[in-house]
Order: sequence, then C-alpha cells, then structure tokens
Amino acid sequence: MLAADNTDRLCHRCRRNARSELYGPPTLPDEFWDDEILAPAFADRSMGALLAAYRHHPRHVSRVTQDRLASWLGISQAQLSRYETGENPIERIDRLRHFARQLGIPTDRLWFDRVGVPSQAGVPERVATPHVLAAAWDAASIARSVEETARNDLAISRRAALSGAAAVVMGPTLVEPLQRWLHPLQPLSKWSSSAAISEEELTALQHVADGLRGWGGRGGYGLARKAVLGQLEELAERLAHAPAGPTTERAFFIGAELSKVAASMSWDAGMHDAAQRYYVLGVRMAKAGRNDPFAALCLAAMARQMFDLNRPEDGLELVQLGQYGTRRNSTPTLQALLLTREAWAYAQMGQVREFDRAVGRAQDCFAQREAGAEPWWLDSFDEAELEGVIGARMRDLAGHDPRQAPAAEQHIRRALDLRDPRRVRNRTFDVIGLARTKMVAGEPEEACGLIQGVLPIASGLASGRVHRKLQDFAVEAERHRDLPAVRDAREAIRGVRTA
Repeated sequence: MLAADNTDRLCHRCRRNARSELYGPPTLPDEFWDDEILAPAFADRSMGALLAAYRHHPRHVSRVTQDRLASWLGISQAQLSRYETGENPIERIDRLRHFARQLGIPTDRLWFDRVGVPSQAGVPERVATPHVLAAAWDAASIARSVEETARNDLAISRRAALSGAAAVVMGPTLVEPLQRWLHPLQPLSKWSSSAAISEEELTALQHVADGLRGWGGRGGYGLARKAVLGQLEELAERLAHAPAGPTTERAFFIGAELSKVAASMSWDAGMHDAAQRYYVLGVRMAKAGRNDPFAALCLAAMARQMFDLNRPEDGLELVQLGQYGTRRNSTPTLQALLLTREAWAYAQMGQVREFDRAVGRAQDCFAQREAGAEPWWLDSFDEAELEGVIGARMRDLAGHDPRQAPAAEQHIRRALDLRDPRRVRNRTFDVIGLARTKMVAGEPEEACGLIQGVLPIASGLASGRVHRKLQDFAVEAERHRDLPAVRDAREAIRGVRTA
C-alpha cells in the first residue's frame, strides 16, 4: 500500500531500486513507440507534443514529471512546459536530434532527419567539449580545472589567444553540461594534507580581489588581465588541497569573483573563447562556494556574450537556467536582472509581446527591492542600468519595428540622467546607444552629432567593446553615407579604431 501523500506509483524502496530509470531515460522496447498515445504527435510532426505524450505513456514504471524529463533532456522545467504547450516550437535541428537521442526515439520515426540521429560517439561537438565543461563537479576538480586554465592562458601569447577568439561553444554542447549546476555538489574531503584556509588568509585574499575587481570595467588585455589570472591560479592551487569548511567555501566565492572579472576582460579584448571559459569557471566556483545566485549572475553574463554573438536562443536558455536554479533564493534585483536578459533575447528575435511581458516583470521585481537586503555584487544593477538595458533593447526591437524608437530614446535619456558620472564606460555605451536609436528613427545628423561628442571619451578608453559598438554605428550609418555629417563621423570612428 502506498502512503496517502505519495503521488508517485512506487514506494520509497522501489523508487530507490529504480534509480537508473528515475535519473536517466529508461531503455524502452520497440513496441513502446507503437502505442496510440504517441500517434497524434508523430502525425503532427511535433516534438513538443511528443514529449508530453512520452511523459504520460502508460508503460513507464514510475510517473515521469516535467522536472524529471527536463533533467533528462538538459533543459529547465519552464522550457519543457513551453515546448509541450506549443508556446515555443522546437525548430532547431540540433535540438531535435538531441531530444531524440536522449529518449531513444527510433530512427525510422524521425520526420526531421531521415539520415538518422548521430551516435553519441559521432557527434563532433561532443569531442570538442572544453575541459571546463567536461570536468567533474566536485570542489577539488573545479579547483584543478581553474588552475590549469589560468596557467595555460598565462603561458600563451596575445596573438595566439586572439587567433582562437571565434572558437566558442554553442547550442546543446554549451547548455547541457551547465545543467549540472542544478544538482547538489559533491562534498569536499573532510580531511586533507593541507591546513584549512584561515580567516587572516581569507581577509588577504578578499583584499586582493577587491583591488583587482575594479580593473574589470577598464577593458583591454595587457597586464591587468594577467594579474587577475595569476591571482586566480594561485588561489585555485590553494583550494585544490583545502579541506571542507566555511572559509574554503568563501575562498571559492572569491575565486568566482576573479573568474568573472577575467571573463569580462577577455570578452572586452575580443577573446570570446577565453571569456566563455572563465564564465563557466565562475559558475563552477560559485557552486563550490555555495552561492547559487552569483552563479546565476555568471550565467546572465554568458547570455550577454551569446547575444553579442547573435545567438539569442542560446542566451535565452542560459538565462532560463539561471532563473530555474535560483527560483527559491533569488532576490528582487537578481530576478529583475535575469528578466532583462530574457527580454534581450526576445528583442533580438523580434518577439514584441514576450519582450513587453519580460520588461514589465523586471520593472515590478526591481520596484520590490529593499535597501540593504541585496548582495553587494548586484550594486551595479541600479535604476540607471535598468533603464539603459531596456532602452538599448527597445532599440534592437526598433530594427524590426521603427515605432519602438521613441520609447527607446526615452529610456536611454533617463539612464543618462541617472548614471553615475564616474561610470564613464557605461555612459559612453548609453550615448552610442542613443545615437544608434536616432539612426533607426531616421535622424542621421543628430546621431552623428552624438557620436562626434563622445569620440574623445571613447578614444581614451582601452575598451574593445566600446570600439565594436562604434563600428556597429558606422555599419548602420552606411545607408546615409552621402550625407557630409555621416561621412565625417564614419571617418572619425575609423581614426579612433585605428589608433
């Protein structure tokens, strides 16, 4: 007899004995796929409907919930729900193949790939999975992975680093391994040959990290980035032999901070592959430091990188992973930040209704924040940043619908009014975004006037991202190249980027 509060089909002992089926898709006979419950989904050629029918199949030993199936597929429960209801149609061939491979759908049933689903050993991206994604999720392995990555990056030249800048991981090969952060971390060994990290040592580490963190917003490659990597390597070497304890966990969090700074510097220098590695390491070290919200912040930063690479679908999945992993311990500010990243994806995809819904929820969450109740590492996401992100994303939407341009300008101007004058680079982004909005709205002379005004500041910033935004403006201004103001602005941009 099952207990009254047991909604499953198995008692505790039977569930424990069926672990292989509970924690991974079960091996199914061929006749499983002949059941009439699956026939409509196959007839409609709908993977979302097939996932829903698969969950409700009567042949399963134990009830397959959305949470369980989502963990098998390497997605969030919210994503699975949208797939099943048809709100988000599954159209990417790599995603369809991945789901078919995970569930063991017979090849002759696949309407989207008559050639067949590649075997696990034959998938190229699996072989190319970087060590930072493939390493085990225990604290010692995380520390060793950080140590090896930082040491290798310190050893290679800038030219060699930039030559691999395009070798970023995308699609399921990126998202699936990161699903592991949703699971409990394997514990540290309680005994170690090394002494525990002392409070004095931890204070010194935090002092160094506080000093290096300020360099993250300056951009560039150079000695600043090498200093961050050197400190990260030394810290990881110490952590690889540290026993379990609260100071060790706090030291892992300091390592997560440094990893995020290294990622930001790498991204600014145009080294997307290195940036991705350190964002992943930031997620892993935050997990070892028992700080899931900071891991979600790193995932949000990775999503921004995907948006920069014009991969909104991958960015959206990373954001949703962060939202799902912090659904019980997220603060209002973190919720608002993640929602703005979600809106970012919708803006790039031109989905106005979804964008408006995400922005509205972000504003509601931000209004609920309480002074002193938010972690310090969310201080940079203030009202000015919220307005700036919303305005810039409305500018993205204006590329699909020019009627969005006036609202975009209103938000960006408010961000400029609120922005701390000391945050020079952020203000520069705001002005460039405002100029690009003016260009979309059909006001090229005013746009070029804004650019000419900000170029002296931009030329003094060692920021690759600022220069790339200026180049984006120059490309968008190409259609007005016959205007003298546009020719002068584009020539001035070329001079700044060359210098």
